[in-house]
Amino acid sequence: MHDDHLMDQLLRDTMAAPSPQLSPAFDARVMRRVRPRRLTQTGRWLIAAYVVVAGATAAWLMRDVPVSAIVAALVMTVPIAVGVSAYGRRITLGD
Repeated sequence: MHDDHLMDQLLRDTMAAPSPQLSPAFDARVMRRVRPRRLTQTGRWLIAAYVVVAGATAAWLMRDVPVSAIVAALVMTVPIAVGVSAYGRRITLGD
Protein backbone atom coordinates (compact mmCIF):
# COMPACT_ATOMS: atom_id res chain seq x y z
CA MET A 1 0.00 0.00 0.00
CA HIS A 2 2.87 2.31 0.77
CA ASP A 3 4.31 1.76 -2.74
CA ASP A 4 1.01 2.78 -4.31
CA HIS A 5 0.99 6.03 -2.37
CA LEU A 6 4.59 6.77 -3.43
CA MET A 7 3.79 6.03 -7.07
CA ASP A 8 0.73 8.29 -6.96
CA GLN A 9 2.78 11.08 -5.43
CA LEU A 10 5.51 10.64 -8.05
CA LEU A 11 2.94 10.81 -10.86
CA ARG A 12 1.31 13.92 -9.37
CA ASP A 13 4.69 15.65 -9.06
CA THR A 14 5.63 14.70 -12.59
CA MET A 15 2.35 15.91 -14.06
CA ALA A 16 2.59 19.22 -12.17
CA ALA A 17 6.13 19.95 -13.40
CA PRO A 18 6.60 22.01 -16.55
CA SER A 19 7.12 19.94 -19.67
CA PRO A 20 10.67 19.89 -21.02
CA GLN A 21 11.32 21.89 -24.18
CA LEU A 22 13.96 21.40 -26.84
CA SER A 23 15.95 24.40 -27.95
CA PRO A 24 15.04 26.10 -31.26
CA ALA A 25 18.56 25.32 -32.50
CA PHE A 26 17.88 21.61 -32.02
CA ASP A 27 14.63 21.88 -34.01
CA ALA A 28 16.46 23.70 -36.81
CA ARG A 29 19.17 21.01 -36.93
CA VAL A 30 16.58 18.24 -37.09
CA MET A 31 14.67 19.99 -39.87
CA ARG A 32 17.87 20.47 -41.89
CA ARG A 33 18.65 16.75 -41.58
CA VAL A 34 15.19 15.52 -42.62
CA ARG A 35 14.58 18.06 -45.41
CA PRO A 36 14.72 16.43 -48.85
CA ARG A 37 17.97 17.18 -50.62
CA ARG A 38 17.91 19.11 -53.87
CA LEU A 39 20.04 18.32 -56.88
CA THR A 40 22.66 20.82 -57.89
CA GLN A 41 22.71 22.21 -61.41
CA THR A 42 25.56 19.84 -62.26
CA GLY A 43 23.54 16.89 -60.97
CA ARG A 44 20.59 17.88 -63.14
CA TRP A 45 22.82 18.10 -66.22
CA LEU A 46 24.36 14.70 -65.47
CA ILE A 47 20.93 13.10 -65.15
CA ALA A 48 19.75 14.75 -68.37
CA ALA A 49 22.87 13.48 -70.20
CA TYR A 50 22.29 10.00 -68.79
CA VAL A 51 18.67 10.01 -70.01
CA VAL A 52 19.71 11.06 -73.51
CA VAL A 53 22.50 8.46 -73.73
CA ALA A 54 20.28 5.70 -72.27
CA GLY A 55 17.42 6.54 -74.65
CA ALA A 56 19.70 6.57 -77.69
CA THR A 57 21.32 3.29 -76.64
CA ALA A 58 17.94 1.63 -76.05
CA ALA A 59 16.62 2.82 -79.42
CA TRP A 60 19.75 1.53 -81.18
CA LEU A 61 19.62 -1.84 -79.39
CA MET A 62 15.91 -2.31 -80.19
CA ARG A 63 16.15 -1.37 -83.86
CA ASP A 64 15.36 -4.96 -84.95
CA VAL A 65 12.55 -5.56 -82.44
CA PRO A 66 9.03 -5.26 -83.87
CA VAL A 67 7.10 -2.18 -82.76
CA SER A 68 4.21 -4.35 -81.52
CA ALA A 69 6.55 -6.15 -79.10
CA ILE A 70 7.84 -2.83 -77.74
CA VAL A 71 4.28 -1.52 -77.27
CA ALA A 72 3.22 -4.77 -75.57
CA ALA A 73 6.20 -4.59 -73.20
CA LEU A 74 5.38 -0.98 -72.32
CA VAL A 75 1.70 -1.75 -71.77
CA MET A 76 2.61 -4.53 -69.34
CA THR A 77 5.53 -2.98 -67.48
CA VAL A 78 4.56 0.68 -67.05
CA PRO A 79 1.50 -0.01 -64.81
CA ILE A 80 3.59 -2.43 -62.73
CA ALA A 81 6.34 0.18 -62.30
CA VAL A 82 3.81 2.85 -61.30
CA GLY A 83 2.21 0.50 -58.77
CA VAL A 84 5.53 -0.51 -57.24
CA SER A 85 6.60 3.14 -57.05
CA ALA A 86 3.36 4.16 -55.30
CA TYR A 87 3.66 1.22 -52.90
CA GLY A 88 7.28 2.13 -52.10
CA ARG A 89 6.36 5.76 -51.44
CA ARG A 90 3.51 4.68 -49.18
CA ILE A 91 5.86 2.45 -47.18
CA THR A 92 8.62 5.04 -46.82
CA LEU A 93 6.39 8.04 -46.15
CA GLY A 94 3.94 6.19 -43.94
CA ASP A 95 0.81 7.57 -45.62
